[in-house]
Parts: sequence; C-alpha cells; structure tokens
Amino acid sequence: MKNSTQINSMLLLKWCMLLLLITPKFIYSQETKTTEYRTLNAYISDFSKNELFVKKSMVDYSNSIVENQLESRTKATANRITEKLIALNKNLKLNDKGYKSNTLLRDSFIKMNEKTIECLNNGTLIMNDYELQSLKSPDEIIQNLKERQLNLTSYFTEIRLFEESKREFGCLFNVNIRNFTGKNILEYNAFENILFYKINVIDEKINASILKMNKEDFFKSITALENINQEVILKTNNYKNSYNDSSLNNANIAFSNFIFTQKAKLVPLFNSFYDDYILLQKLKNATSEQEITQYNSVVRSYNLKKNQLYDTLDIIQKNKKILFDNFFVVNRTFLKNNMKQVDLYESYTYND
Repeated sequence: MKNSTQINSMLLLKWCMLLLLITPKFIYSQETKTTEYRTLNAYISDFSKNELFVKKSMVDYSNSIVENQLESRTKATANRITEKLIALNKNLKLNDKGYKSNTLLRDSFIKMNEKTIECLNNGTLIMNDYELQSLKSPDEIIQNLKERQLNLTSYFTEIRLFEESKREFGCLFNVNIRNFTGKNILEYNAFENILFYKINVIDEKINASILKMNKEDFFKSITALENINQEVILKTNNYKNSYNDSSLNNANIAFSNFIFTQKAKLVPLFNSFYDDYILLQKLKNATSEQEITQYNSVVRSYNLKKNQLYDTLDIIQKNKKILFDNFFVVNRTFLKNNMKQVDLYESYTYND
C-alpha cells in the first residue's frame, strides 16, 4: 500500500527517537584522548558526547525516511552514518583506554554501535516495505520474516546490555549514570509492530499471487497467513497483561483476525477462477466448432468469476484500510499515553 509509506515512516521516526532516548542537544567528540583520564568526570564527559552523537545520527536517518525522500537518498544517509560509526568504533578501539583501565563502557558501546550498523544495513528497523517483500517467493518471505524477528530481538538485547553496562560502571566508580529504566515499553511496541508487519507482507504477497495467477504462491501464502495469525493470537495473549493499556494489543488482534477471515473467503473464488483460466489456456487454439463453442462458454464463465474475485478483493482492501489506519492511530496514542517524555540527558549523570 503505497499511501501507507509516510504513516509507517512517521512511526519509525518516533520509534527510533524514543528507542534511542534522543535529546535536543548533541555534541560529537571528534577525537578521543589517548592518555589515561585524570578524573572520572572527564572520562564520562567525553564518553557521553560520543553516545549522543550516535543517537543524533539515528535521528538523521529517521528524518531521511519521514521526509519521504527518495530511496537512494535514504540509503545514502544510512551509508554515511554507517561510515561514521565504523570510524568512531575504530577510533575508540585504538585510543579509548577507559578509566583506570576499565573499558566496560567502551566495549559495550562499540557492540551497540556494531548492532546499529548491522540494523542499518539489513533494514531491521524499516517495517513498511510490503510491496518490496512481496516480490520474493513465499519461502524467501517466510525466511526473511524469521530473520527480521531474530534481528529485532538481538537489537533490543544489545541496547539493554549497554544500559546495564552504564549501571554497572556507575556502581564500580560510585557515579549515577542516567539510563533507561522501568518497563520496556519500546520493546513491547516494536514486537507488536513486527506482528503487524508480518501480516501486511503476507497479505501483499497473496494479492500479488492473485494478479499473477500463481496458484502455488497463493496457497503457500495462505498457509503462511494462517501460521502468522496463530502467532499473533499466541503472542498477543502473552502480551495482554504487560500494560493496563491493551489498546495496541487489541488493534493487532482485530487486524490479524480480519485479514485471515477475509482471505479465507478468497480461496474458493480463486480456485474456481483458476480452473477456468487453465481451461482457457487449453482451448485458446481451438479449431473445431465444438471446441470454439466450449471456449466461448468458458470465456463467459471466466469473466464472471474474475469479476467476483476482484470485487471481493476490492471490498476486502477497502475494509482493511480502515483497520490499517486505525492501527497507527492506536499506536501513536499508545506511545503518547504510556511513554514519559523525559530528557534523560539534560545531564548525563545524576551527580551533575
């Protein structure tokens, strides 16, 4: 759905900004001192500048998407950020000796940067490329969705590890470094969104297989949709007690059930239409009067069944759009109501 790109991109921007705990002021430490730091404050000050630079970079990337720029420009932005992160990591490995030879913060930060680079390169954080994914075979799509799920899990794991390393470092040197604490609403939101993404990718593939009259892809995709619908039911049931606000969870269930139920209606229509399509291929070179009469009869049946199938598909897509748009409204409201908008880095430590 091309008209959904901007909506998805706006969500991605909000997600990245919240996920990475962005602040309005950013400083990039171009050079890291190669000598041992004399004071803890000096070390943390330099470290915080590099961390905030990374987070600003992610905002720059998100902005390139939300502004609906050309894919080539967005890719160029991602490449530019990747190059900077690679250079930053190299610099840190060579020059950051830590504080009193403790490199806990540095090592964890480098790992998080490496994960960010990986996610920029493999598109883990982009969840609106339904049409692009539909160009793949059903088997490739299923494998890609599995990898996307694993990458997303790994991404949040690395972010949690980095936040934990800040707490651990603070305990070692008696300094309270600000970090993301409390229930991980962002991770919850992300995994609700990837369920929604999976449904839309498979739905787009089903539509594409109908247009191309690809029966094998159609039924493989229907089976995939059934499996994903079961996944949604199972996981949303596990998620339902995560927050008092269950609106996002309920929106996902409603959307998934609608798509699965409506697509089931297409199966008999597609089968009947496809049978006439195959029969037409056999009769298209008809020469005898009997064959020509049969061909004309099948043409009339084919056109009737085609109209029934496409009319049903059109109704499904119109009704789907209502639930599709509603999901994003619910999503934005959920984040607004449940995410405290706190500038955690007005100061980097509670001691400042």
